[in-house]
Amino acid sequence: MTFSFALKTLFELALVVAVFWGIFHEDRLIAFEKRIISTIRRRRLRLVKCTVKALENI
Repeated sequence: MTFSFALKTLFELALVVAVFWGIFHEDRLIAFEKRIISTIRRRRLRLVKCTVKALENI
């Protein structure tokens, strides 16, 4: 068994376990998804700090 085959098999097994866990703990999965989406949105909406010198040039 090669390393890549073993890694692929391990990833597939972890994916199946995650799917079954998600079926039985749907509320936790939804909360986790909302946390990830809100984190991504916050990164996009970061404010740029404005310096005083930049305001003087306007």
